[in-house]
Amino acid sequence: MTTAVSHKVRVWGQTLRPRTLPAALGPVLLGQALVVPGHFSLPTAALCLACALALQLAVNLANDLFDGLSGVDQPDRLGPTRALQGGWLSAGELRVGLSLTLGVAVATGLWLVLFGHWLLWGLGGLALLGVLGYSGGRRPYANRGLGELAVWAFFGPVAVLGSLLAQQSPITREAVAAGLLVGMPVAAILVVNNLRDRHTDARAGKITLAVRMGPGATRRLFALLTAGPLAATLPLGLVAWAWIAWGLTGLAALGLAREMRRRDGAALNALLGLTALYSLAMALWLGLRLVVANG
Repeated sequence: MTTAVSHKVRVWGQTLRPRTLPAALGPVLLGQALVVPGHFSLPTAALCLACALALQLAVNLANDLFDGLSGVDQPDRLGPTRALQGGWLSAGELRVGLSLTLGVAVATGLWLVLFGHWLLWGLGGLALLGVLGYSGGRRPYANRGLGELAVWAFFGPVAVLGSLLAQQSPITREAVAAGLLVGMPVAAILVVNNLRDRHTDARAGKITLAVRMGPGATRRLFALLTAGPLAATLPLGLVAWAWIAWGLTGLAALGLAREMRRRDGAALNALLGLTALYSLAMALWLGLRLVVANG
């Protein structure tokens, strides 16, 4: 592999931001774990995962492209340098990457809606609008403080209940509860990102929740989103190992909240990947808690 090709591969690897993928993986795995026995199909589960991962990669590329074109990303950006901002990739190259990732998401999604529940047509359409409308278009909803709400919805109820609908599985009360809870720590990832960028976002006219609320309330919101699902799923009546799993997840939440209080600016970058991993751990805990409790 030539030096130029190797450099381009590294650039694309950084631009796709693979460290965010656990956030997309966890809710879908949780949804598949809650499929009613007799309805589970491994190929369908694999397609659900492929679609979710493709949508996450598309979001990453869309944010790089649209924030660069709109001027939100400036040289003093505190987060990792983005491809368009740094001049590593052109807008045209990012558009091609965005088209390819959306193409994979649409192709896998079409298969799922053709053989799944008809409601998936609506959820799929909302997902595409969510990817493109987050930072693109005339009035990006991320610029109006709606980013965290959208992330919670798409990585919570939509991901979990969509997984059941793809499997033609009945939607249970446990699945609804899981969907409401699992999106919370994923939304916490965006809280970290927006706390870090609150000054540059405000200057660019991007009014996120962190800009509206200020750092103190934003840090309390992070603690609520990471610890809330744990408080709602106390392993009462379960065996000792369930308490151990709950306790270890709780220690991770406390550690993240402590670092969130201590850090600011570029020092928050390390928390992004850790919070994404925590969201995956939370999805696994919720799966164990709900499946075992009803086993």
